[in-house]
Amino acid sequence: IQNYERGLAEKLIAGLQAIPKVKVYGITDRGRMHERTPTVSIRMQQPPSVIAERLGRENIYIWEGNFYAPEVTTRLGVEEHGGLVRIGLMHYNTEEEIARCVQVLQQIT
Repeated sequence: IQNYERGLAEKLIAGLQAIPKVKVYGITDRGRMHERTPTVSIRMQQPPSVIAERLGRENIYIWEGNFYAPEVTTRLGVEEHGGLVRIGLMHYNTEEEIARCVQVLQQIT
């Protein structure tokens, strides 16, 4: 399961990094993916709430905000701007879902 989820996270991060104006937080080096969970936090120009709403309309469910960690989002300088978008992957997610999520995010920029 870990290997499968790690593969999904690698595909998601690669897709996100290909989108201009998307900032990915955390480890992005493929050689270090074993050091992170398959949960990816991002920021775009639009507030996280706008991104979450747009993805939700496409039946892609993510989270937005500070995730009960306001000290972290404050330190990152994003708390006052709505926090982060968090995309969590699990063993039941598919590569097709990752591709669709990236495609919708590309349309937002």
